[in-house]
Amino acid sequence: MRFKLCVLAGSSKGNSIFLKIDDERFLIDAGISNRKIEKALKDINEPNPSHLTGIIITHEHSDHIKGLKTLAKKYQIKSWLTYDTYKKIRPKTGPIDTEFIEVAESFSIGSVNFIPYEIPHDAVDPVAYVITKEKLRIGILLDCGKTSTYLFDGFRNLDVLIIEANHSFDQLLSSTYSDVLKTRILSSEGHLSNWHAAEFIINATPKVVVITHISENNNSAELALSEIESILALNTENYMPFIVIVPSNERGAIISLEEE
Repeated sequence: MRFKLCVLAGSSKGNSIFLKIDDERFLIDAGISNRKIEKALKDINEPNPSHLTGIIITHEHSDHIKGLKTLAKKYQIKSWLTYDTYKKIRPKTGPIDTEFIEVAESFSIGSVNFIPYEIPHDAVDPVAYVITKEKLRIGILLDCGKTSTYLFDGFRNLDVLIIEANHSFDQLLSSTYSDVLKTRILSSEGHLSNWHAAEFIINATPKVVVITHISENNNSAELALSEIESILALNTENYMPFIVIVPSNERGAIISLEEE
């Protein structure tokens, strides 16, 4: 079993995650331009997007689909997403090769299995994913307003969890954002805070955590790590996962495993 994972982009300006399991390559979201995706893949020693097995979409917001139209058409890559999400993005992408998925119904692409989970966010049909092959389990929880027992249960026993830590409560509340925008971010259909991310980690207990989608204005890589580690230390005994932080507007570190 071999896997390689890298957050190519993780911010309000664009989100895309590369995942390779054995010889199958995927993008989870394509929220940066096709040119940036091509460059990011080259930077991590991967071939051009024509070698991708598929693109997996979480929801329709532009910072998750910005490069999808060009990528899908230029390289004839199929996308997996819910029907309602496809209807929402169709005016932007035009017809693209798609496979429709249903929440809570697992589907396979080659030898890799995906389970989409319903999540609360201000999108038409947003989902998170647990991705598995044999004993390998990877969870991806991006734009999400609140956590739940349903998600805790589905995301347990992960080798790797990729999760957003969008904001620090104190920084957001004291920011220059309008009250309307603050209310939207803090709502149950907004984004996870550092505190929420820590709560999720405590309940899911993954081995490795990748923190992404960090706000440029209401958080920082250093603050997210400090707050999350402090909450974990206060609320757990003998548990501290390996945490990788993806600074806003930077490519994340490559996480890989190769075993016989």
